[in-house]
Amino acid sequence: MKNILSPFIPAALGFAGLFAATTVAQPVHLTKGMQLLNEITSAQAVGVLTDAANVPLNRYGGSWNSATNPSYIRFLDVANNVLPSNNTKCAPLVTHLLKTCYNWNWSSYSFYDPVLLATKSSASPAPYQYIALLKEGKGFAQRITRLDQAMPGDILLWWNIGSDVSDHAMIVMNVNLASGKAYPANLPASNPALTGTTYYEVTVLDSSSGVHTNDSRLVTVNGVDTQIAGIGTGTIGILVNANFEIVGTTWSLPTSDYATQQTAWLNGLHSRLKLQTSTEAVIGRMP
Repeated sequence: MKNILSPFIPAALGFAGLFAATTVAQPVHLTKGMQLLNEITSAQAVGVLTDAANVPLNRYGGSWNSATNPSYIRFLDVANNVLPSNNTKCAPLVTHLLKTCYNWNWSSYSFYDPVLLATKSSASPAPYQYIALLKEGKGFAQRITRLDQAMPGDILLWWNIGSDVSDHAMIVMNVNLASGKAYPANLPASNPALTGTTYYEVTVLDSSSGVHTNDSRLVTVNGVDTQIAGIGTGTIGILVNANFEIVGTTWSLPTSDYATQQTAWLNGLHSRLKLQTSTEAVIGRMP
């Protein structure tokens, strides 16, 4: 059989060595998540987009219990000529990483489901169910209420309160405290209720069908930047109050320059902003 790994093994192994040298203190589930992403992107960088069965290496989809389209993560296996692969949605990616790293079993924890209005358990919780588990103090070591106390590996979750529509799960990679931008309170379009808040950039690892700012899912394919859904990294925005408590979130960052185009920047923020009163975001830390 032809060795399908040979075009990118040197790059993948070299990148893995660099990554290991710089992430010693990170939680294992974040380290393994980045390993999987780096293995996939190393393959994509040399034009390897599918495996031996012509299945894309990176996909957004799958179902935890499906026999025909199961969700899964698969790491590079050089010895057996196996390429890395991902077929997950947001919360299942988190669950697969926890199961891979710690043999974690969410079925052991029952919780009250605020959408189904029933007590249940789930082997693969949806993002809003992860939030229910966190609020009930089950599975997680603690809830992080201040953004400045969030650490790499923490689980960032949000939901539209009372609904399972458009909820999302991410793993925090970095909170860029140096990126803080004071909310412009003196402009005609300013919202007085947001006076005194500050906007920070947060880099996350997730599985998504869309892209954040500076997203790794934009891959050059035959010279064209192409969005490939699935596992990736990107930057979101989080607005906090003076106590660093979350006031709102944005999927991506405003594209205008904060210093020279403040009105445009503010409009960009408002068009993206989901306030905590309607789209609740929470952060949990694993044991």
